[in-house]
Amino acid sequence: MRRHLWRTVPVVATMALGFGLAASPAEAAAITFVANGSSSDGALSASANFTTKPGELDLTLTNLLSASSIRSAGQTLSDITFTLSNLAGTLTGDSATGQLGNVNGSGLVTYTTGTPSRFLGNGPPPPGGTGTFLITANSITLEALGGGQPSELIAPAIANGGTYTNVNNGFQNFDPYTIGPATFVLDLSGVTANTTVTSAIFSFGTGPDMFVPGVVCTTNCGGTSGGPPGSVPEPSPVFLVAAGLLGLGYFAQRRQATL
Repeated sequence: MRRHLWRTVPVVATMALGFGLAASPAEAAAITFVANGSSSDGALSASANFTTKPGELDLTLTNLLSASSIRSAGQTLSDITFTLSNLAGTLTGDSATGQLGNVNGSGLVTYTTGTPSRFLGNGPPPPGGTGTFLITANSITLEALGGGQPSELIAPAIANGGTYTNVNNGFQNFDPYTIGPATFVLDLSGVTANTTVTSAIFSFGTGPDMFVPGVVCTTNCGGTSGGPPGSVPEPSPVFLVAAGLLGLGYFAQRRQATL
């Protein structure tokens, strides 16, 4: 009876591991790129968190500078170009969410209504904007520039009524800004759960742009993956149980071999 019991452990472990994998978000894949650099305006830092699932790509753009570090509109995030591992297909829908705000000559931030739809271009499907949105094979560009005076550029997060204490005169010329992260949902026929992003190039400023290549980030990503900076996701309890059962099965097999 003992030996029969031990023989069932690998089977149970395999079932538990399969359940653990099924319980994980198998229908989505996530990757984060971070860009850090500098220009004549000062430090540049931003992240792009991508999640792909069947027919959909979610993108969250974040300016990682502190509120006290922003001095110029040249340090705001104005666009991103990224490459998919396969053809993007046709865009059938899109949406943009994020907090807009006006900044006065003293750097005082006042929240306002609206969304950063400028990044989604100037055509259908809605909401559409006045910037630039391009799909070329497996390359996609979202850009707040174009269509007149730039606006909705992504600035560091700050509370309503807070102050960017070091911004220069003229920063207010590009109101409204996107205050904090901006999230875009793109419905793309070519995207699957196995689609990933292979490269990303960030652009800062109102022109001429400052381009900074992104690098894949696994820790200290500014919290864009759901945890604080530097966090590493905890393994799920189901996975830990499955791993433990696999370990028991391994030692049981070794014990059986010695009997």
